[in-house]
Amino acid sequence: MIQVQFPQFWSWLIRGSGGKPGYRRILNRWLVLHGVVGLALAWIVPVPLAQCSNAVLLPLAGIIIGLAFAWAGNAQALLSGSEMEDVADQHKGGFVEYVYVYQTAILLILTTLVVWSLAGMSVFDVRWPTPDRAYLYFVVKTVLFGLSSIALRECWHVVLGAQWMLLAQKTVKQARKSNRTSGNDPKAEQ
Repeated sequence: MIQVQFPQFWSWLIRGSGGKPGYRRILNRWLVLHGVVGLALAWIVPVPLAQCSNAVLLPLAGIIIGLAFAWAGNAQALLSGSEMEDVADQHKGGFVEYVYVYQTAILLILTTLVVWSLAGMSVFDVRWPTPDRAYLYFVVKTVLFGLSSIALRECWHVVLGAQWMLLAQKTVKQARKSNRTSGNDPKAEQ
């Protein structure tokens, strides 16, 4: 019986798998932009969080989740091909990096949806409506809009990643075909 040791997602998120830790894909220089977007929207939007959640953001989240899951399914199909195994072998973190990056994006999108659902149930509007705690409400509003910006970025990354893998798959197939016709295919010699 073959014993296989799979890296666990949470271990990958904290330590990585040869490349940088997974959390660095979220906590990077772009976080400043998402903070600015969150701050600007919290300042500009005068509507309570529950109203924002129910009117615009939760329906929009449904679209983002549908899009991300559709493209993640496409990415999973691409990842199962031998071409992506060849590409992943060239990556410092290996195949695990590709799988867990998609999982992280989905986790972030779902987390954003859950937090906005809490806002839709007036959890934040009930907790911080008093004038002496208005700053806390503003902070929560900033975080929620910032999370929305991150979720949008991750949805876009899922789409870009799937498209990149499609292009990489085509490139590897062309290289294999070229190697076979020129007699330089190392797999054919075995």
